[in-house]
Amino acid sequence: MNWKNWRKPSVGLAAAALLSAQLFGTASTVSAAPGDVEVHLLGINDLHGQLDTTSTVADKPAGTAAILATYLKEAQAKYEHSLLFHNGDSVGASAPVSSLERDEPTIEWMNMMGFDVGSLGNHEFDHGIAALKAQLNGGLDPKDGKVMHGGSKFPYVNANAIEEATGKPLVDPYVIKEVGGVKIGFIGLVTKQTPSKVSPAGTAGVRFLSAAEEVAAVNKYAKELQEQGVETIVILAHDPASTKEGVTTGEAADLAKALPSDTPVDVIVAGDNHAMANGEVNGILIVQAYSYGTAFEDIKLLIDPNTGDVTEKSATVTTTFQEGVKPDADTVALVKKYLDKHPELTKPVGTTDGSVTRTDAYNNEAALGNLIADAMRSADFGDNAEDADFAFMNPGGIRADMPKGDITFADLAKIQPFGNTLVKLTLTGDQVKQLLQQQWGTNADGTPNTKTLQISGLKYSADMNKPVAQRITSLTLADGTPIDPKKSYTAVVNNFMAGGGDNYKVLTEASESLAGPTDLDVFYSYIVDTFKGGAITAAVEGRITNTPAAGEEKPDADGPATGRPATPTSESISRADFVSMLVESLGLNQASTSAVFTDVAADAPYADAIAEAVNAGFIKGYGAGKFHPDRSITREEMATILAAVLKQQLPTVNATSVLGTFEDASTVAAYAKTPVAQLVQMGILDAAEPGSFLPKNAVLSTEAESVIEQVLAASAS
Repeated sequence: MNWKNWRKPSVGLAAAALLSAQLFGTASTVSAAPGDVEVHLLGINDLHGQLDTTSTVADKPAGTAAILATYLKEAQAKYEHSLLFHNGDSVGASAPVSSLERDEPTIEWMNMMGFDVGSLGNHEFDHGIAALKAQLNGGLDPKDGKVMHGGSKFPYVNANAIEEATGKPLVDPYVIKEVGGVKIGFIGLVTKQTPSKVSPAGTAGVRFLSAAEEVAAVNKYAKELQEQGVETIVILAHDPASTKEGVTTGEAADLAKALPSDTPVDVIVAGDNHAMANGEVNGILIVQAYSYGTAFEDIKLLIDPNTGDVTEKSATVTTTFQEGVKPDADTVALVKKYLDKHPELTKPVGTTDGSVTRTDAYNNEAALGNLIADAMRSADFGDNAEDADFAFMNPGGIRADMPKGDITFADLAKIQPFGNTLVKLTLTGDQVKQLLQQQWGTNADGTPNTKTLQISGLKYSADMNKPVAQRITSLTLADGTPIDPKKSYTAVVNNFMAGGGDNYKVLTEASESLAGPTDLDVFYSYIVDTFKGGAITAAVEGRITNTPAAGEEKPDADGPATGRPATPTSESISRADFVSMLVESLGLNQASTSAVFTDVAADAPYADAIAEAVNAGFIKGYGAGKFHPDRSITREEMATILAAVLKQQLPTVNATSVLGTFEDASTVAAYAKTPVAQLVQMGILDAAEPGSFLPKNAVLSTEAESVIEQVLAASAS
């Protein structure tokens, strides 16, 4: 069993939750008052230029712009009064058919579809405000220097991105649309996390409002809209939100709570975290429709034409399944036009066996991370120099796994979609060490924020039990030669990192800097030159050796806090990896979105697996909304999760009697006593050493594999 291959390359969205869009409706069944105007707001978020990308939803193909277009046009034809909008990240981190043309194809598609209004997402800032303005207003793309943008034919709105040169919003803060004789005001917002999600160069010249300033701005513009006779107000907020078990949470929900109880705001459309949201908070309807064109939201508003007030509001989220749907001919032609310009997108450059993945790249060395870093280190900067000494790749920039089978340029572009420029820096050995230390950040609430760099040309060991300043216990060249703190070395990074992105601030202090080729071009050339169309291989080689930190607490839902530390070893398995192994073994693919844990990033390589386990009811995490993915899983935690898997097969036991055979029975946490006893009774678990169960001991990967195999056998019986 190769548990490191658990992550699927397809988009893991909901199965049952998406089979009927009507399940998500929040409307009352009260009939519209005579004379009310029925308006439908049809929208998408986080398209990311996935014009030709087929995603998998409930084991069925979904998405592509041509399919999405058909759904949207059919909805428009069905309603007398409707408006079409997008809520940010329509471009950026795009599929190559769009990104190779600087996302002009996506803008052209939205113009062709007749979108009425759009908002800015964080990815609209990827290449700076000059590039953003060229896309919106038209003109030569300043980054590419070749693509001529036609501009957006519909307005963009945003109220919380302030251009420092003018002190005013970067684009109009709001717009008024009239349909069916009623007026609707749209106010735009982008997530306040944008500065940390985008290269510093991308947001240069822009200030983002604080949470308090944002609320004040919304109140101000809502009042201005009311003064113009607008009482129906929608916020297009590219802010994350999720609805789970009827409860809607996230940045968009926080905004709703912060608005006054008598706010005229009726709807907040969310985005950014690629989730489903459909619920009310503080009387405000919050909606989000996943991502990549795999779904769209249909927000129904009944509006009193005399007062302009919304008398009823609801929403459905509809999946764009491909089966039985005819692709929109105009969209097919547009996409083909751009695909024909880039025949390299469909030509195989090699094959893989599915093992070149980014698994656990946020915490440890990953095979795909090694491959990318090796490619970066080989980049030609035109300076007639040898390969750089080192290369460092941020895990958040690795956006997909390398799929099994033929690999095309398009696959590589999905892995590195940002079009970043590589930069060669001159750093001292001491600065290299500081860079590695800056991997280990801390969130505002004090929880760890780890972004392990994928590396080439060096090796290091880190003891996660030690303070950051003492954490690196060994730092050498790849051949084992110690790195000299005073010596200068060359290191290749991308321009996002070079500008201090992801808190790698020491890189801004490099003594020399040389800009070079784009990351995707280098990656593509390296694959072609190295593997010559054959098998593309990469593996975890021991470049990074982490000694896991002992746990400080135990979970509430997977177990209450006990204050007893785990005893991890170099072979222990983390909580995230155990769940990933289990999910892969069970073949789960039902979750609608990433699990809502504050310490599990939406783009973390294990996020989908954790979401699957939450959806299946196997895990609930910690009482504080955390999961501690990188902490070693203990034997009693494992027992609790596996007992949830077996459910119907579990025997009725006298836990005290069963556990009485172990000398350390009293050390089994209360939450785990029955699950441990049940698995012991079934013969799946046994003593860790003669006479002792050792419930707080960390689980080794070999034990995890063996136990999961037994659970699979038991569940099949």
